[in-house]
Amino acid sequence: MTAYARVFALLSVATGAVYVISIWLGAQHLVVGSEKLWPFDQRPLGYGFFDAKTYLMLLKEEGSAFYLGPMRLLDTAFPILLGFWMGMLWWGLTTRIHPWSRVIMLIAPAAFTMMDLCENALIAEMVRLGPEGIDRDLVVLASSYTVSKYVTLLVAILVLGGMALQRSMRVG
Repeated sequence: MTAYARVFALLSVATGAVYVISIWLGAQHLVVGSEKLWPFDQRPLGYGFFDAKTYLMLLKEEGSAFYLGPMRLLDTAFPILLGFWMGMLWWGLTTRIHPWSRVIMLIAPAAFTMMDLCENALIAEMVRLGPEGIDRDLVVLASSYTVSKYVTLLVAILVLGGMALQRSMRVG
């Protein structure tokens, strides 16, 4: 096994573990109310001002502390790990492409990572401010980063899937 393959395998395990732990803990501590409202970053279509106020009212102090503590750490680690994972996969699938083109193609995984980290910072600010402290501009900005995160992730996955399919057709 090459060094690249070992690092990629380790990164795959770490990324998967952080994702599973994040989803499990989020479902335990951050899904709120009788309507089972999911946290903001699990809403691919975004959310509005009143959705945000309702969620934050139902979150309570324990949920806010959990989000701003352990979940914030996991939510910071995950997009970085996933961005590196996609980048490594991308790099491995593009060995027959000019090096500068390969670097430019890393924009999609990098964009996902940046959108997710910005989203996390804005959501943390909303949680800190609480339902009475947030304003429409903050919610619109945070929601736009949430949607952008999912769009950039979808683009990256579709391109990766196309590249993997093209490579398998070349090999097979």
